[in-house]
Amino acid sequence: MEYERVVELLESEWSDDGFYSHIRDGRFDPAEFARALDKIKSLSFDEDAALPRRVVSLLWYLPLLMQWQRERVRDAGGDTAAYGKAIDLMTNEIERLLGVP
Repeated sequence: MEYERVVELLESEWSDDGFYSHIRDGRFDPAEFARALDKIKSLSFDEDAALPRRVVSLLWYLPLLMQWQRERVRDAGGDTAAYGKAIDLMTNEIERLLGVP
């Protein structure tokens, strides 16, 4: 997969209609999360691939952002149990792609 396409795919969820934009407002929609997660699941990189900085920044930041928005989702009346599971699922996918220390 071309890295420009990967960046485009990841950035699409930061748009006004994207999952990450919505959780910044405290709006957690499980269907939107599933769409964003499916995009991450569609990615794979060779073990020794040298990933562009932009790709790495877009990926590693996702679980952090989701953690930081936990209170906003709660305060907006979101399903905190489902949101917690979503954070775990996203973290697992990022670990699959980037590895762990």
